[in-house]
Amino acid sequence: MKLTIVKALISKEVKQIKRDASSVLVAFILPMIVLLIFGYGVSFNIENIKMELVNLDSGTMSNKITDLYASSKYFNINKAATTEDAQERVESGESQGIIIIPEHFSKKFIHGLYGMQTNQRPIRGSLPEIQIISDGTDPNTAAYIEAYASGMFYQYCASLNKTKPQILSVNNRLWFNSTTESINFLMSGALTMILSIVGTFLTALVVAKEWERGTMEALIATPVSIWEIIISKIVPYFVLCIFSLVFSLLYGILVFNVPFQGSILALTLVATVFITVSILIGLIISTTAKDQFVASMGAMVVTFLPTFMLSGFVFEIKSMPLWLQCLTVIFPAKYFVSSIRTLCLVGDVWSIILENTAILSAMAVFLMYSLKKKLRKNIE
Repeated sequence: MKLTIVKALISKEVKQIKRDASSVLVAFILPMIVLLIFGYGVSFNIENIKMELVNLDSGTMSNKITDLYASSKYFNINKAATTEDAQERVESGESQGIIIIPEHFSKKFIHGLYGMQTNQRPIRGSLPEIQIISDGTDPNTAAYIEAYASGMFYQYCASLNKTKPQILSVNNRLWFNSTTESINFLMSGALTMILSIVGTFLTALVVAKEWERGTMEALIATPVSIWEIIISKIVPYFVLCIFSLVFSLLYGILVFNVPFQGSILALTLVATVFITVSILIGLIISTTAKDQFVASMGAMVVTFLPTFMLSGFVFEIKSMPLWLQCLTVIFPAKYFVSSIRTLCLVGDVWSIILENTAILSAMAVFLMYSLKKKLRKNIE
C-alpha cells in the first residue's frame, strides 16, 4: 500500500464531498434539526395534561383540593359543572381524564383527619375519597395521570396529619439525571442516529452514486490495491463524522445544557470505533446494492430503524422478549448508545466503555474483511 496513492484518493474524495452540497447539509444542518426535534418536540416529561375537575362538594377542603390540582404544573385543569359535561369533553378528545370530588367530601375529610389525630378507628364509608378517571387509549399518559393525581392527594393528606408521630421516613434521591430532563436521556440516541445518518446513510448514497456513474468500476480497474480504496473511502467520511459529532455534542451542551461527565479520551475511543463500523456498513451496502434508492432503503433498515427501536434509545432492551434481546446484540448502535449515555450522565465507567469498544472493534474487523472480500469479487 503506497501512501502517495492513498493521499491522492483521499484528495479526490474530499473534492467530491465539497462539490456535493448535500454532504455538508447532512453533516451539519441535519444534526441541528435532529437535536431541535429531540430537544423540544420529543419529551418524556409529562406536563400540562388537560383534565376535567368536577367538584360536587362546596366545602372548604374540596376547594383546597381543587386549588391544589389547578396550581400543579402537571395538569391543565378545566372546572366542569357536571360529570356529564366532563365525560363529553373526554370522549371528544379535548381532555385526557376526570377528577371527581364527591358530595360530603369536606365533612368526611375533616372526620377522617380527626380520627387519625385521636387514633380512632375509621368508620367504614366515612373516609374521604376522590375518583380519578383517565383515557385508556393512551396507556402511558393514563398511568402518569393516575400516579400524579393519586400522589398529590395522598401527599396533601399526609401533610395535614402532623400531630401523629412519624415512625418512617423515606429519603428519595435521583442519581445521574437529577433534573429528570428527557433531553439528557435522549441525547445519546440522537448522537447515535446522527452518526448513523452521516456515517452509513451518506456513505451508502455517495458511493452508490459512483457505482451508477461507473466511476467506481474505473477506479477498481486502475492498479490500486483494495486496501487503498477502502482507506480512501473511510478517511474523508470519518473526519466528516468527527466534525458532526463535535458540533452536535457542543450544540447539545450549549443549547440544551446536556451534561457531559466523561472524558474526551473515553469519548474518542468509543466514537472512533463506532464511526468506523458505521462507514464500513455504508460501504458494504453501496457495494452490494450499486443503486442509490436500494442503498438508501438498505441503510435505513440496517441502521436507522435498529437505532431507534432496538438500541435501548427509546425502549428498554430488558423489557423486550428474549428472542428480540438476542437480536439486538448484532446492532452496533446498542453499544454506542450505552457508552455515550454513560459518558454524558455518569462518567468514565471503564468496564462499560471498554466492553462496548471491544465488541465494536470485533464488528469493525469482521466488516473490514467482508468489504475486502466483496470488492475482490467485483474486481474478478
